[in-house]
Amino acid sequence: MSSKKAVGWGSVEQAKKLEKGKQKSIYKELKQMQSKSHPLNPQVKLTYLLTKKEDDVEVTIIHAFVPKDSDIPEHVHEVNDIIYPISGKATIWIDGIGDMKLEPGVIVNVPPGILHKVYNVIEDLVVFDVFSGAII
Repeated sequence: MSSKKAVGWGSVEQAKKLEKGKQKSIYKELKQMQSKSHPLNPQVKLTYLLTKKEDDVEVTIIHAFVPKDSDIPEHVHEVNDIIYPISGKATIWIDGIGDMKLEPGVIVNVPPGILHKVYNVIEDLVVFDVFSGAII
């Protein structure tokens, strides 16, 4: 595979051996992981799928459950917050842009330092949330 033809992809010759102790971050099952309450709304449950602290990765990935009629108040992050809804319906407000629908089939990239909130949750919302740098 030529690097000119496939930027970001390596060849078999470039492959490394998996270091001992790294296996735990390779494969996980959501049903075996513990969720925690969101720091801004305890009704919202967060399952930390990958973190710097636990998995030694440079991103944080969260499975978020936002129940109907709840919200996530205005807040900011120091990194991009990439939100991909798996199920449900809600509204996301982003400062400088306004309201947008949050439902399957959309992806939202909230830039670092930009105020945003999730509200008007009309169906239980499940989100795959990726932070472009480790926040935990």
